[in-house]
This record gives sequence, structure tokens and C-alpha cells, in this order.
Amino acid sequence: MSRRGFGKALAVVAIAAALTGTLSVGIGAAQDHSVRVEGRVLWIAGKTMVVAPYAESAPIRVDLSQVHQDEYMGLATGDGVSVTGTVPKERNRLIGTSIQRLTS
Repeated sequence: MSRRGFGKALAVVAIAAALTGTLSVGIGAAQDHSVRVEGRVLWIAGKTMVVAPYAESAPIRVDLSQVHQDEYMGLATGDGVSVTGTVPKERNRLIGTSIQRLTS
């Protein structure tokens, strides 16, 4: 996926979150405030995870460098997760701060 496509997808998720009350700030301030994305794990390797949001949009790359390893250690492809993090000004990923496994 191109950077432009990813930025658009991340903007769509942020807008959807704002409209549903998950995010109470505008997209311009997203790098300073938490954003939450719920979806399923597509893959995870090293300090990167890709999540397919339940809100039909493009997959989102999550930087795991700020997340405690025990929060994502046992995750596998297909697991439902709720990822909280911030969007950097480049809008090319979500910098995760916490991950919760969703139970079905």
C-alpha cells in the first residue's frame, strides 16, 4: 500500500472515530491525543503489527515500540484487538501505546 493510500485510510479511521465519539479532537491534533482502532491482526513481526480495522478501511500499520511486550506477546493472525496510540505528523502509521485483546 502506498503512503498516500495509508494516510487516507488512517484519516478515514480517525474521522469515523470522531463521528462515533471515540476521538474528541480533530484530525490535525491527532498526533497529540489518543486514537483507538479496533480490528483483527493481519500480521505481527518484531515491533510492527498490521491491523485490519472493523470499520471497513485499509489496514493500519502499528508501531509497537512504545507498547509493553506482554500486551502483544501472545497475539496471532486473526485475533481481535483494540489498539490505542497516536498518529505522527507523517500520518503513515499508528504509534501504539497499549493493546487489548478483544474476546469474541
